[in-house]
Amino acid sequence: MHPSQGTGQPEKGPRRAESGPMSGLTLSAMVASIIFGPLGIVLGHMALRQIKKTGADGRGVALAATVIGYIMTAAGILSVIVALTFWNSLDDYNASATESTSASESFVGGPR
Repeated sequence: MHPSQGTGQPEKGPRRAESGPMSGLTLSAMVASIIFGPLGIVLGHMALRQIKKTGADGRGVALAATVIGYIMTAAGILSVIVALTFWNSLDDYNASATESTSASESFVGGPR
């Protein structure tokens, strides 16, 4: 008889553990990390702690939610910095355009 055929004995080798229910906090962390990064970070860490304590499924999802939360937070901070820099450069551009216009008018047209 070939070893792969049924012998009535249970198979030996690595078995996947039975999966339990995924933590509700894990799904909340994933949604929150996409909508508002800092909240996703907090909920993701809470979900990871809960999963470690209870052994529930969803560690990968909670970890992904935490990473996405960090990425979204960094992208938000970077976009604010870029927007403020752009806004400041527009103010500088407007100020230099106004100064050059009034200087040329006073030179050409005389003092007002």
